[in-house]
Amino acid sequence: MKKTFKLSLVLCLMGGGINLAANDNATLDTIEVNANAIGYSSLDSFDISNKNASHIRDIMRDIPGVYVGGTNNLNQKLYMRGVNDRGINITIDGARQRGNVFHHSADLILDTDLLKSVDVGVGVLSVVNSSGALGGSVAFTTANAFDLLEDGSNFGGKIKTSYSSNNKEWQKSLTSYGQYNGFGLLGYVNHKDYGYGKDGNGNEIGGDGKDLSYLIKASLEKDDSKANLSLEHNEYKGLYPFRAEFGGTNAVTKQRSQDLINQKMLRDTYTANYNYNPSELVDLNLRAYLTEHRLKWLPFSDEYVKANNTSTRIFDGGVRTYGVYLNNKSILENSGFTHTFKYGYEFYNTSSFMKESGSKSLDASGNLVTKNVNLAPNDKAQNHSFYIEDTIAYGNLSVIPGIRFDYFKLTTLADNLKQTSYSFKNVSPAIAVDYKFNNGFNLFAGYSKVFRGPDPIESLRLTEGQAASIIASKDLEPETGHAKEIGFGYKNSFDSHNVNFIAKYFHTEYQNLIKEMVSTTGKKGDPSYARVNGGKANVSGFELFAGYSYEDFKTSISYTTQKTDLRNKNDIKGGVLAYSDSGDKYTFNAEYFIRPIDLNIGYNLIYVTSKNIETFVKPSYAVSDVYLSYTPSFAKGLELNLSVNNIFNKAYYSHSQRAFGSDSRNDWEAGRDVRISFSYKF
Repeated sequence: MKKTFKLSLVLCLMGGGINLAANDNATLDTIEVNANAIGYSSLDSFDISNKNASHIRDIMRDIPGVYVGGTNNLNQKLYMRGVNDRGINITIDGARQRGNVFHHSADLILDTDLLKSVDVGVGVLSVVNSSGALGGSVAFTTANAFDLLEDGSNFGGKIKTSYSSNNKEWQKSLTSYGQYNGFGLLGYVNHKDYGYGKDGNGNEIGGDGKDLSYLIKASLEKDDSKANLSLEHNEYKGLYPFRAEFGGTNAVTKQRSQDLINQKMLRDTYTANYNYNPSELVDLNLRAYLTEHRLKWLPFSDEYVKANNTSTRIFDGGVRTYGVYLNNKSILENSGFTHTFKYGYEFYNTSSFMKESGSKSLDASGNLVTKNVNLAPNDKAQNHSFYIEDTIAYGNLSVIPGIRFDYFKLTTLADNLKQTSYSFKNVSPAIAVDYKFNNGFNLFAGYSKVFRGPDPIESLRLTEGQAASIIASKDLEPETGHAKEIGFGYKNSFDSHNVNFIAKYFHTEYQNLIKEMVSTTGKKGDPSYARVNGGKANVSGFELFAGYSYEDFKTSISYTTQKTDLRNKNDIKGGVLAYSDSGDKYTFNAEYFIRPIDLNIGYNLIYVTSKNIETFVKPSYAVSDVYLSYTPSFAKGLELNLSVNNIFNKAYYSHSQRAFGSDSRNDWEAGRDVRISFSYKF
């Protein structure tokens, strides 16, 4: 199902998104779901472009076991199997995205037009990607020059512009790329202007601002070696709700539930990758990276503060992570057995930091006073891990044992502005079994131990005033548990008819999850903050997927349900667990490629059932989208994409987000949105 896309690329400095879908490749390609013991769902650039995606929710919410919600850029959150993105191993070009700046805002900053592929691992049965993961992993990968160049071409480029009606977003971008004698260079820049959007009831949502993204990537491909050096920058800047997850508007007063403040969220990522693959015994990968994401509250000007007799807050904090990977894959065959060994080492260091904190206001005499707050030391976490996994194949049987060793150390704020350290050693075994019958059916089952060390404290608390309220837990333990799943699949072809089906049951028993306690009673009766052992929780559920294709027609359906059971009855939701369970999710997708006119059309439906939680019922919703992609053969390089999202203008909020019944604090999703994009590749 995976297609190989070739595009073009060379240097850049102004606006057109990366899109690897070319006219001669314009066959249907929806999500690839693998029915095996360690299965992944994969999306390529055709999926992203074809659906006119502008946010991660546009491309990932179809995947069984995955929930995505949040309307505004500062509140894009992923959930898998009852766990939010703080418990998911998320990487961008191999760079870990870890830590938290402000608990009311998300931390994933991404430009979907940059993406070459998205690989989603729901569950943690493989030790290869499971360090620090509780619910699964997501690997975002950006393109390089060799991914984009046409056969025989040394240079190329692309311009793109798009418009979205709901928030009046205008996007413009430029991509250029090229290669000479095995050396490739890519440049990309993208700029967006947008205003506030409207939910299905016509109420204001989202933010008013500008986004800027750019990528510069140098590549080398010689003989058995491949290397990439990249610099990527993404930023969202504008007026957004102070607490981004409470982004709604009161339907009666038409007032936002949160004050709108000028904010900037940004990410800078630097990566260096090297691959050496001379034989089946040596497929060596070495990666080093530095990534930093920050949130800044941009203060009002001095003139504004004076004229309006108001105050303004100053905040600039973030999370910085650097790390290295070294791993290899070796394939050995002996007496009918095939061994595929994967083994390696990983190190990463994550630190939360505060650059500036304070406020500006007028005193009783009307004079402008700037108050700078003293900062607390950085929090820091380090992890060393080694792993080995062997896929042993004999005939139709595959057995996949693996083991990972982690050494984790956290240096964090404690009582009276002091720092304390915790260190944990952990051994995580895993095993999976997969048997394929000759008639297309297969059975699989697996087990793994999960382990996650505590994150550094969120950046918001790294001031002396905040840090003084921190109470250290003397017996803080890591988050651990046991993940199990079992299922079966079917995949077969009958002439031009292709059928694919997969069914999974999963059950994860968490032995300990960390509870973050805010505004508890301190030693002197003051508000305080503490991280304590929250106890046990079980998450279980089913994931079903079925796909069918015939020539130029393809369709798929899926179903996801899950339930969280707090064994100790402690309120430990909202840390790594979702705030509450979502309703059952059904998806339907159908696409048809009309070959005579080079037109691909599609329809997507997501239906989520109502969910009764502790204090209210999350209402059900059904959202329909249609989309088309036109790549005429008479105008090579030209592409037109049109989509109408939320056709029936449904008013709803995603169940995966923090919810308050019908309260305006909910981050309501966008109403009807017509998107059109035009691109030309040369």
